[in-house]
Amino acid sequence: MRIFGGISLLLLLLLHPATLWAKDRLIIMAGQSNMMGRGKTFHLPANYKNTPKNIAFFYQGRPHKLAEFAFFGPEVAFAHEVARAFPQDRIILVKQAATGSSIKQWQPDGALYRGLLRQIGFATDTYPATVDAVLWMQGESDARSQAQEANQYGSRLEHLVQRFRIDLAAPHSLFLVGQINPEHPAFLMTNNVRQQQQRIQQQVPNTVLISTDGLGKMADRIHYDAQGQLQLGKRFAQAYIKRTKS
Repeated sequence: MRIFGGISLLLLLLLHPATLWAKDRLIIMAGQSNMMGRGKTFHLPANYKNTPKNIAFFYQGRPHKLAEFAFFGPEVAFAHEVARAFPQDRIILVKQAATGSSIKQWQPDGALYRGLLRQIGFATDTYPATVDAVLWMQGESDARSQAQEANQYGSRLEHLVQRFRIDLAAPHSLFLVGQINPEHPAFLMTNNVRQQQQRIQQQVPNTVLISTDGLGKMADRIHYDAQGQLQLGKRFAQAYIKRTKS
């Protein structure tokens, strides 16, 4: 009977491999167009067109495969890097982005914030987990706004981080901020917003600034191209892995 019981248990584990995951890592990806991504999927190397077995990717309220759409953002390279770094864990990615959105539009109790919470709820209905980290790529719109609006970027982002941690009961979640760098004359407040993003790293616990300098861009000098998006995803992943493995 002992042998039979052992064989039955082994068959059960083989049939339900999800029970073998050591940990669920719930990671949120949010922001505006450079988080949504304009990298063309047909430019992806072949090894990035599949979805690692320990990745669950939620977008627009439903689970999807990576690189399923015509365009991609930083989620593709991020997922592959983190999947390799933590092969024993299940990585649950939830992405929501709104093109052209300002930090004011992402404030708590606003439509984008409530929408993000709903998206997270769709994922946690399937995989109950606490948020481990947030990847934030937003601020270009604020760099194009009037000085009065741009000068409030830092305080609004800090408030967003604090409320997010409270509302999701994740007080120690890691917050990774991609630093903006549009190279277009219309973005007059770029340096102002970048400096405020730098201060967030210094003032808010468990936040990390991710450099985007040198990433490949499209002809508009605002949006990252396919290679730029791959490198952005890798930079987010490197920072996440370093902080969570240390």
